[in-house]
Amino acid sequence: MENPCKIVFFGDSITKVITPVFEEKLRSEYPEVALDIVNAGVSGETSKDGLARLDALAGQTPQVVVIGFGMNDWRKGVSAKEFEKNLLKMVEEFENIGARVILTTINPAIEGGAKAANSIIDKYNSAIKAVARCRKLKIADVNSLWKKEFRNIRKGLRDKIHPNRKGYEVFCKALMRVVPRRNTVVLWQYNGREAKCNYKCPYCYYSWAPKQTDYFFGTAQQWHDAFKNAFGRQHLVFYLAFGEPMIGAAFYDVVEMIGAEPDWELRITSNLSVPLDRLVETKVAKEGRLNINGSFHPLATSPEKFLEQLLFLRKHGIEIPVVYVMYPPFLERFEKDFKIFDKHNFLVHVRRFRGDYKGKFYPESYTDEEKRFIARYCDDATIKYMLNEQDIRGELSYSGMHFVVVDCTGNVGYDSDIFRPYTKYRCILGNVLQENFIQCLEPIEYPEHREGTVDGVANLLKLGYHELEGNNVMSFARQGGVYHTENGVHYKNLNTDFTDSRVRAEYNFPPRGLKDEFFVFLQKRREYWRGASKRGVNTIKRLISKVPFLKMIIKKILGIFFPKRFGL
Repeated sequence: MENPCKIVFFGDSITKVITPVFEEKLRSEYPEVALDIVNAGVSGETSKDGLARLDALAGQTPQVVVIGFGMNDWRKGVSAKEFEKNLLKMVEEFENIGARVILTTINPAIEGGAKAANSIIDKYNSAIKAVARCRKLKIADVNSLWKKEFRNIRKGLRDKIHPNRKGYEVFCKALMRVVPRRNTVVLWQYNGREAKCNYKCPYCYYSWAPKQTDYFFGTAQQWHDAFKNAFGRQHLVFYLAFGEPMIGAAFYDVVEMIGAEPDWELRITSNLSVPLDRLVETKVAKEGRLNINGSFHPLATSPEKFLEQLLFLRKHGIEIPVVYVMYPPFLERFEKDFKIFDKHNFLVHVRRFRGDYKGKFYPESYTDEEKRFIARYCDDATIKYMLNEQDIRGELSYSGMHFVVVDCTGNVGYDSDIFRPYTKYRCILGNVLQENFIQCLEPIEYPEHREGTVDGVANLLKLGYHELEGNNVMSFARQGGVYHTENGVHYKNLNTDFTDSRVRAEYNFPPRGLKDEFFVFLQKRREYWRGASKRGVNTIKRLISKVPFLKMIIKKILGIFFPKRFGL
């Protein structure tokens, strides 16, 4: 999120009452951000009325504008067509001053009868989405979320149109999905999926593929125009990570393309095997818009030589983490390599090896001792979702919404783990070069069982991570307990007892016996209740309160299994 960040909430009475509720939540969640919240909600206003206030609000030069009109438009005779035109005028005015604009859909209502009212509201929400598609905006889809949260839409209303406290929660939930999330990450296979590389590591996903060919398609200008057309004024973070990005023939053309747009950033995962002098002199590097992850490959280079490159980048203001894959033969040498990087205060981000080694498939084939050893150097989410591969099929994900993968011919999908050529997800979002890309307006249900990337795991809503800002690996690691301090890099789990059954259940370690199975059962129950809506929990509490003679017994039982949830 922008910091400092002035946010204007521009709309009607619903905006007026929601703004202070959301402000409290936003400040609580992001205490480090210097927020300036402007409540520009006016009771009874339509979008037509709002146009009269445009100049004054634009004059406040906000970084973010949340527009919430519509409820009064359909009730006061402003046609859906005029409403759409009014929204477009608002968006253009605020975008002209460089603001990030977010639209909110209209919540369901029952005025004039639920069926009739919501049939009309759907038309106005279609107009909102049409504006979002036209201007490449993100939306807080309150209406869609409302219908998922409430079987009976009346439960979120205090009258025929205005939300009650439960309705406020839906608004806040929808807004939190977009307001603090400035970036759209484009994982770009600019030089091909099985991209050109100067290493041939046996643990590489694509070690079998031909790797000496450039697959860059078209020109940098064509790609620039395609991305501008597809994403409009969104703040794009291009992520180059396939093969060795820096040896592609078009690499510096791509870097120059990204550098030409002030609102674009560049991330690279590189083996750092090539000279870096030219890279540190590029516009993205000079302006602090370049982040690099250093992928260390012990079979191809020495830690001392790799360290030289790390120190060179640090000297030029680029702090990078060391990515270290725990290929089985590396387990014995890891601590020696780790000490070299740790001595110089470089964060080492440990990854599990996924693939075949001597007829065994990993990470499943790591011994329990090996898994416990690896976990000591990992952040929380890496242990749970990568090393121990927790099943995430059906979980809500920002993939396709705040994160996409684009191949060298322009096809767009959710992310790299479900972007294989033989899946339907490879071009499920269209093609940027063919100008038919359609960005998701709300989170998707993740279609695969596992996710093996930092960004992919961070995209899971259940994890509750903030947007990965700056260096994605360090941002991810920090939220999971691995981060820089004045005394060196802190590894949260270095002394964690992974033989403890409770700990193992929390981190998704495979159960070793009955005791472990029992705690896995308890952990699943805890996660179920943590994920249950506050509405359901409060209902249980109310039912218990109405049965005094059972309250004490039930309280004791629930307190054993869910001590934090049931403070009855």
